[in-house]
Amino acid sequence: MMVDFQSSGIERYDMSRLDQANLDYLQKYWLDADALSRNWSNLLDGIFVLQEGGVGVHSGLGAESRLGGGLFTAGEFAEFKHRATESGASCFAVVEYIGQKGWTDDSSPSFFRFAYPLSVSWDEIAASCSIAYDVFGRPIRAFAVIADNGQVGKYADNDAPRPYELIFGYTYEDEAL
Repeated sequence: MMVDFQSSGIERYDMSRLDQANLDYLQKYWLDADALSRNWSNLLDGIFVLQEGGVGVHSGLGAESRLGGGLFTAGEFAEFKHRATESGASCFAVVEYIGQKGWTDDSSPSFFRFAYPLSVSWDEIAASCSIAYDVFGRPIRAFAVIADNGQVGKYADNDAPRPYELIFGYTYEDEAL
């Protein structure tokens, strides 16, 4: 996994500059290119539509469109985990969209991709190291989030001129925002 991360060439995340907390996080959660292709790409392709100017969700999923501004808050993540667990899922993936032509486009391996068990805590995924904070705590980048059964997920584009998110399989209350 660490070799795969090194070869990704994600800007500002050279292995020699990462502390032990970041290395431990990558060791536990990094989704290497082979596992992304084998376990997640068909699921991602079946849910998300990669198109010029952004990502959409296939019609028929009943996706809710909302203003964006971050991947999750702690309350939103708790609701996502609850609904995903309720649907029978056991894990989920978070895959960054940087304009690649496909989720496994190896011409541009320079994007974040992680797989987490649904038992993971908010503090672990969002605040245990600087990479976690960059993915979950900062309102930057664009990410697809999908449960392993494809029934619950979201797409959040925080880099769009008008940040937005598309949610399917669950909703969250306004007070959680």
